[in-house]
Amino acid sequence: MTVTLLKLGGSLITDKNRAHTARPELIRRLAGEIREALDAEPFPLIIGHGSGSFGHIPAKKYGTRNEVRTGAEWAGFAEVHSEATALNRIFIDILREAGLPVLSFVPMDCVRSSDGKVDRWDTDVITDSITRGLIPVIFGDTVFDSVRGGTILSTEDLFLHLCAVLPEPPRILLAGLESGVWKDYPKNTELIDTIRACSGDTEAYIRGSEFTDVTGGMQEKVHLMKTLIAGGQAASAVIFSGMQPGNVKDALTGSRTGTRIIP
Repeated sequence: MTVTLLKLGGSLITDKNRAHTARPELIRRLAGEIREALDAEPFPLIIGHGSGSFGHIPAKKYGTRNEVRTGAEWAGFAEVHSEATALNRIFIDILREAGLPVLSFVPMDCVRSSDGKVDRWDTDVITDSITRGLIPVIFGDTVFDSVRGGTILSTEDLFLHLCAVLPEPPRILLAGLESGVWKDYPKNTELIDTIRACSGDTEAYIRGSEFTDVTGGMQEKVHLMKTLIAGGQAASAVIFSGMQPGNVKDALTGSRTGTRIIP
């Protein structure tokens, strides 16, 4: 079975300029689009979401992504986890209101990492959920790390591991604020339609996120997607805006939107 991995970015589902501020009405609209796409033609789906103004602000304050050693850093580690799970609760509740059979998997509880990469994760429970008609939901979270003490694994980090263990290369859909990958960011007048995974001509002008994003922003997303596709671990990826009504449904049903990354 070909699974779709859909990420709804933290910059999309929260106001990243205001701490601890979700966008419930926007999440509600996105949930409706997901429901419409699945009603039209059911397919196996895993949803991931970012932490936005919930997790990224304390994560930057304490440097949680880099390492966790001191008492203050461990207190920050716990704060980031608390913020990430608070947003996840809001997110899950809204998706369930829309009639989506979502099941939340908290990375802190089931994932261990080594130097910022997934080391141990029983993903059988993820695939078992899918075969039973459920929609697993994962999110960026703090985890214990054998090298760094503690760290943060982003949704993309978790997707990276899932790509390696799923029976078939998945398609990946990344919904954020931007309409796709801009060739002239921040002027945003020339959108890149297609990026080939084997090309190296995009990194020169793709920049990171303009918001507080401790997990890399646009540069890291494009680099990771190209790496996965070039290595045959993902079939394709699309980076697009979830702000435009209908885009999430279109991406899920295969209609053209945003920037495609292909073999």
